[in-house]
Amino acid sequence: MISRFGCGTAVLLCSLGAANAQAVDTLRVCASTMDAPYSTKDGTGFENRIAEVLADEAGMTLDLVMIEKDAIYLVRDGIEDDLCDVLVGVDQDDKRLLTSKPYYRSAYAFISRQDRNFDGDKWQDVDREGFDTFSYRYHSPAETILKYTGRYEYNLIYQASLTDFEDRRNKYTQVPADRVVSEVAAGNADLGIAFAPDVARYVRDSREPLKLTLISNEIERQDGLIIPLQYSQSVGVAKTKPELLERIDQALETGRDRIQAILDEEGIPTLPLNS
Repeated sequence: MISRFGCGTAVLLCSLGAANAQAVDTLRVCASTMDAPYSTKDGTGFENRIAEVLADEAGMTLDLVMIEKDAIYLVRDGIEDDLCDVLVGVDQDDKRLLTSKPYYRSAYAFISRQDRNFDGDKWQDVDREGFDTFSYRYHSPAETILKYTGRYEYNLIYQASLTDFEDRRNKYTQVPADRVVSEVAAGNADLGIAFAPDVARYVRDSREPLKLTLISNEIERQDGLIIPLQYSQSVGVAKTKPELLERIDQALETGRDRIQAILDEEGIPTLPLNS
């Protein structure tokens, strides 16, 4: 996935005193106030809730450090500035961090109105008669899918309207996940294309019955590079805190059922982790 977070030593408590003892018992997790449904200002995003489970299972106090920036800046302005030690929901192979064992796997998906009877599950299936307008989030494989199926240029003006034609030069511009879904529900877009966890909550809550279909194949670019459309999600830990990674892995294991219940409540379709 084009990550939302951007394209060790032992602790000697006996010699470091009460302040450091408190630090070891505190799980410092950075989260964005601008990353719904993953993280929200009021702490009700589903990854905020997963952070609560991790802290509880690890026997630690959660310090949810809310940063008023998009999630792509959390490594730079959170981890690297030592405001926190952990990010919830990073790609399994994120090289900037130590990453836990993955705790769920999902995929990019099509969002469609049920009354449109769209039954495709391959990325090439966007190329169907009567399906001409597409809502999606920027910086994602959706753009490649539309380019490879010849739908990108036709869709450009509509897509720009989703951010009120905001100039994208020298700034991070993104279509809110709920807007991708609401455009489909209203009939303004024939299909939406998004990473399923981005949009599952809004598909679930839509008054207009919608369908979320995971894309089952991968994109092979013209240069032979494979762009996967299925991704495993992990917890990221600062490289300066390797001793914390084992505690996170243990918390993910003991809290597995609690975390799965959160994902199920959110409506996120998951894939086997060994796929």
